Amino acid sequence: MIESAIQVESTRDAHNSKTINRIKRIQGQLKALEDLIAADAGSCEERVLRARTIEKGMSSLINHLFDCYIENTLQAEMSEDPAGAVSDLQKILKLING
Repeated sequence: MIESAIQVESTRDAHNSKTINRIKRIQGQLKALEDLIAADAGSCEERVLRARTIEKGMSSLINHLFDCYIENTLQAEMSEDPAGAVSDLQKILKLING
């Protein structure tokens, strides 16, 4: 049981580290776009391309967070409270799908 808890914590730490790295990457992309616009540089096409890159980064972040939820939360909830887990999963899917 203790080994399982340590493994879950280690998995959470790894997910948190990856999540923070993704956020920092997105922040850097946002800052670069802001600087480009503030300097009145780059073409409209380049600005849109950078904005789409940020959008894809956000989508990747959301998918990563969902994977983290499945691995770190949903599995435990399914054994303890299946109906509650299904309800939580439905809420998260609605958030993801807008």
